[in-house]
Amino acid sequence: MIATIAMTHSGANTPGEHFQLAAFTAAAAVLVIWLGRRQRRTGRSFIFTDKAVRIGGTLIQPPPPSRWNRAIGCIGIGVGGFFILSAVVNLAMALHGLLT
Repeated sequence: MIATIAMTHSGANTPGEHFQLAAFTAAAAVLVIWLGRRQRRTGRSFIFTDKAVRIGGTLIQPPPPSRWNRAIGCIGIGVGGFFILSAVVNLAMALHGLLT
């Protein structure tokens, strides 16, 4: 019963669609976790690289790493974990659809 409800609410109707959805969410999870780990480790935003800039012969240093960017990296790792859980559920639904 729960498997049928989960299969109808995920938007996928066939096991092939579940496999595609699982692959996409797993790839998204890998990307988000990689970005989160990078940001947590360096403390620098992955959008703004904070590299030193030379203006008029003077080298201007970037701001120091911030705790906020490290916290955002941890949040990114958590979001990636949620995507992994979604990929596992979709994989289970695909296997359930193939075996029944």
